[in-house]
Amino acid sequence: MEECIREVMELFLRPELGGIIVENVNPDGSLSDSFNGRLINPGHGIEAMWFIMDLGVRLNRPALIKKANETTLNIIEYGWDKEYEGIFYFMDRKGFPPQELEWDQKLWWVHIETLISLLKGYQLTGSNESLQWFKKVHNYTWGHFKDPEYPEWWGYLNRQGEVLLELKGGKWKGCFHVPRGLYQCWKILENLNQRDNETIL
Repeated sequence: MEECIREVMELFLRPELGGIIVENVNPDGSLSDSFNGRLINPGHGIEAMWFIMDLGVRLNRPALIKKANETTLNIIEYGWDKEYEGIFYFMDRKGFPPQELEWDQKLWWVHIETLISLLKGYQLTGSNESLQWFKKVHNYTWGHFKDPEYPEWWGYLNRQGEVLLELKGGKWKGCFHVPRGLYQCWKILENLNQRDNETIL
């Protein structure tokens, strides 16, 4: 467990890039100036941070929780589409055209994992910035991914936030991220309500 924490928070987390998580590093921990070496996947980085926060709770390490929350905020700021809103799927850390053709799509799992991490960050640190980002991502997510006529979520939106594929299940979009994410958010909101008598939404 400690080795995993060290690798994520000391090798893949890069202060010199503004405190974001890279997808790949060389065996010696250095960065590679290649497609894979420049790849940023905001969803993976943010998802990893709520795992780290859970480990911080388990190990009673408030500093680790705080660092994971700050990293979540760094990544959401970096990965947020300032023109059309939503979180980019892939990015190149040098701003070059990414190898992945779907780089600018908005995916369901990226947004639900972000909701968990932001809400957990608020629960554990009291960060108002996390709460404000949670509300912003929540509004985007529920306004774009949920089918208002037939429940369940679409998985894939184009950059403008329009439904790209009407399928609601497939090889990658199964019964995992949405129910897990909703359950996680529900339990955190329930805890906040019981602990602080606070209603977020």
